[in-house]
Amino acid sequence: MKGLAMKKFVMPAMFALAVSAGPALAADISKPVYKAAAPVVVSPWDVAFGGVIMSDYNFRGVSQSNNGASAGAYIEGQYNIGSYGTWYAGIAGYGINWPSGGGYGFTDPSAEIDLYGGWRNTWGALSLDLGAIYYYYPKELWNGFTNDSDFWEIYAKVGYQITPDLSVGANLFYTPDLLNYSETFNTIALAGTGIRGDADAFYLSGVFKWVTPWKSGDLGLYFSGELGHWFIEDAPYVAAGYVDPSYTYYNIGAAFTYKALTLDLRYHGTDQDAADCTAFLVSAIGNPSNKWCGDRFIVSGKFDTTLNALK
Repeated sequence: MKGLAMKKFVMPAMFALAVSAGPALAADISKPVYKAAAPVVVSPWDVAFGGVIMSDYNFRGVSQSNNGASAGAYIEGQYNIGSYGTWYAGIAGYGINWPSGGGYGFTDPSAEIDLYGGWRNTWGALSLDLGAIYYYYPKELWNGFTNDSDFWEIYAKVGYQITPDLSVGANLFYTPDLLNYSETFNTIALAGTGIRGDADAFYLSGVFKWVTPWKSGDLGLYFSGELGHWFIEDAPYVAAGYVDPSYTYYNIGAAFTYKALTLDLRYHGTDQDAADCTAFLVSAIGNPSNKWCGDRFIVSGKFDTTLNALK
C-alpha cells in the first residue's frame, strides 16, 4: 500500500514537472538561431565615366570646334578616405577644330586630351575641390611646322549648398603660360625684342544651380549659370601689336535630367568684339573676326555615372 501511495504521488508530480518544463524546452529547441548580419563593406574605390555630344564645343566663351558639332568622353578613378575626402585622377578627350586656316596663327591638333587630378571634400553644406589639369594637343601643325600649345592650370573650386535645391560656388584657375604662348610669341612675334612671351592667366568665376521642384517620374529640371572673367597678361600681346586679350564670359541655361542622362540647353556669351577675339586667337591683325568668340546657343547631350551606381 505504501508503494502504491508513493507511485500515486510521484507519477503526478513528474507529470506536472514535465508539463511545466516541456514547453520552455520545446521553445528553446525550435527557436531559430539568427547569425548577426555581416557588416556591409563599401569599397573606397570607384570609377566615374561619361560622354557628351555637343552642337559646339565651347571653352570659356570661345568655340574649340569651329562652331561645329563635337563629342567627348572621360573616365575618372576615385579613392574615398571617408571624412578626409576623395582623391581622384582622370582623363578626358574632345574633338576640336581650331582656326588654323590662312591668316590665323593656331595649329590644327587632332584632339584635346585633358589629364587631371586632385582632391575634394564636403563639410555639411560647404565643399572644396583642389586640383590640376594638363591640356594636351597631339599632332599639332602650323604652316607645315610642328608646334606646342600644351599648357596646365591649377584650380580651386568652392561650393555652398544654401538649400537642398540651391547651390552657389566660386572657381579659380591659374596658368603661368596660357596655351604655351611663350613659344608662339618668342618664335613668331617677339624674337629679338627681349620681352618675355609667357601669358600668365587667372580665370575667376561664380556659378549657381537651382534644381526645380518639378518632377515627372525620373525626369527632372534644373537651371544653372556662370559669370567669369579671364585676366590674361597683356604685355606679350601688346608688344606683338594686339589689344588686351582679357575678357568676361557668361553662360546660362536649363537642363533636363533622366537618371544618368542630361539634355543641356545653354546660351554662351562674352564681351569680346572682333578685335578682342582676333587678339585672343593670336590671329593676323588685318583679318579680324568674331566668328569663334561670338554669342551662341548650344545643345548638349550628356551621360554620367559611376561603377558603384551601377551595382
